[in-house]
Amino acid sequence: MPSTLMLLTNPFRPDPRVLREARPLVKHGLEVQLIAWDRDGALPKRATEHGIDVLRFGPKCPYRSVGKLLSRLPRFWFRALSASRRLEFELVHCHDFDTLPIGLVIGRLRGKPVLYDAHEIYSNMVRKDIGGFSRIVWWFERMLSRRSDEIVTINETLAKSLAEGRKSPPKIVMNSPDTSVLGGANSEEIRARYDLKGFVVSYLGSLEPGRFIQEMVSSIEPSGKITLVIGGAGTMRPVAEKASLGNPSVKFLGTVDTDEALRVTWASDLVVVMLDPTNPNYRISTPIKVLEAMACERPMIISEGLDISSKITETGCGFVIPYDGEAFKATIAKALTSHDLLREMGRKGKAYFDKQWSWERSEVELLKAYQALLGIQLA
Repeated sequence: MPSTLMLLTNPFRPDPRVLREARPLVKHGLEVQLIAWDRDGALPKRATEHGIDVLRFGPKCPYRSVGKLLSRLPRFWFRALSASRRLEFELVHCHDFDTLPIGLVIGRLRGKPVLYDAHEIYSNMVRKDIGGFSRIVWWFERMLSRRSDEIVTINETLAKSLAEGRKSPPKIVMNSPDTSVLGGANSEEIRARYDLKGFVVSYLGSLEPGRFIQEMVSSIEPSGKITLVIGGAGTMRPVAEKASLGNPSVKFLGTVDTDEALRVTWASDLVVVMLDPTNPNYRISTPIKVLEAMACERPMIISEGLDISSKITETGCGFVIPYDGEAFKATIAKALTSHDLLREMGRKGKAYFDKQWSWERSEVELLKAYQALLGIQLA
């Protein structure tokens, strides 16, 4: 059985994109092995999860601490390299730039092709933390990405950024959800399970600065008409937890797995995709929440100034508003009395998703990349 070795610098709780890509690989007969960095040291060191053989290594490392990241990331790389020597695989799949350097080393030492999976432009992600040094990171990012044998990434904008100097352009594998997990789901049962009452506004994703967490919880009053449901992990988690303890209209679910997050999104009335447009990575990304809302036939509320916002306006599948608490609050009030408009927005989003952004289209591109690198036809 052919196998792939994936590298990841988060603990795989699971990581939505990694899981979404691994499932069809397993379905088509590949063994998927994953070396993940457990920065909290809280998850099993070895486990089989969702059909993936997962190996987790330290060292422990706090999030959003550049100094400690720079000193401890090489230690994770060394442990990944050591572990790889005991594994058999035909391909190295590097998730994000912070696994690419060690992935290239492993690939060259073992004579295996390397697939670079660019979830984002890494230098943009760290720009606020390291300032002008991000230009050096971008130089390395472009240089090392050219040395990979194949690239997949999330949208056309990132593909164009990474195409320079390559014979073949990166393939587009979007973060589109696999809606088959909604089969048999009952929205009323989901709402009852989490005590979601009235008009349900949902955000299930990363709880980090620039994702409107504080503004969101401050906009919801304990009226009984609205329930704001939040799920996820990150440094803003205490803000969501505190709000849920003091306001019965805010529900915090903690960390929710990928499939359950999609079900809760489906049981919602409105999906929040408020990202800070001054963050360059947010500005050029195609947020998972956009794709999930459209796939679930739910309208969204999204911040203006993002590249994707123009597509939301063009499609008519959501409210595009300033990244501002008052604008958010006013839009929620409007949505409460606009049931026909919300249904129409949801319908338009689902129609566009099915035609242009479905996971089936991305799965084909992922399999093409694997087939080219492995030199085999996947069943």
